[in-house]
Amino acid sequence: MHKERVQVLLLQETHFKRDQVPKFSSKFYTHWVHSTNPKAKSKGVSIGLHKSLPYVFLDSQVDPGGRFAFLKLEIRERVYTIGNIYLPNSGQNRALTGILTKLDVFAEGALLLGGDFNMVLELALDSSTGATAFPKYAIAAVKHKLHKRRLVDVWRVLHPRDRDYTYFSPAHTSYSRLDRLLISHHALTLSPEAHIGSPIWSDHSPVFLSLELPDLVAGEWSWRRNTPA
Repeated sequence: MHKERVQVLLLQETHFKRDQVPKFSSKFYTHWVHSTNPKAKSKGVSIGLHKSLPYVFLDSQVDPGGRFAFLKLEIRERVYTIGNIYLPNSGQNRALTGILTKLDVFAEGALLLGGDFNMVLELALDSSTGATAFPKYAIAAVKHKLHKRRLVDVWRVLHPRDRDYTYFSPAHTSYSRLDRLLISHHALTLSPEAHIGSPIWSDHSPVFLSLELPDLVAGEWSWRRNTPA
């Protein structure tokens, strides 16, 4: 990830138990926030910060069950909130409601929310088969929650009619775009660029987002599942 010039790294499904979080040996990503499952090697999310990012740490909040991690930073006297989430394979709408309720209280400044949503939001474009087991009313409810908070799916905004995917299901022989990076609507002024990479160590593809932060050389924000730092 260092070679990709990634400054903020979001990982999902890290599978660390609370008392067994490894010490990352990377000399480039020196600050980590982990949300872990206390009972089993499942779930889990982590946020890693590159040592070159000129930030001031303000606050953090993690889910004791391993579903989300929030981080609040100050960069060049501007506040940014980073959220990393991993939604379950069922009950995504309910889980997201709980996470967003907590995020509403925590968030300050420009918001970046990324992670594995474990669901498609646009059937015709986000699924190679045009179908999903997720109820349409629940998809509409999730989209409403994101719209209410003025959160924008950057890749979809930049590629409104394109089809690209982040996950292949061997069981269903289908591709889906389950993984997203969202930003506050007003952060679109930061000239975002986004692309989907190729899977290397994980069964999900990484999503990359670049933002031109004021008074800072353009930095790149990225998340990837099950990737060692």
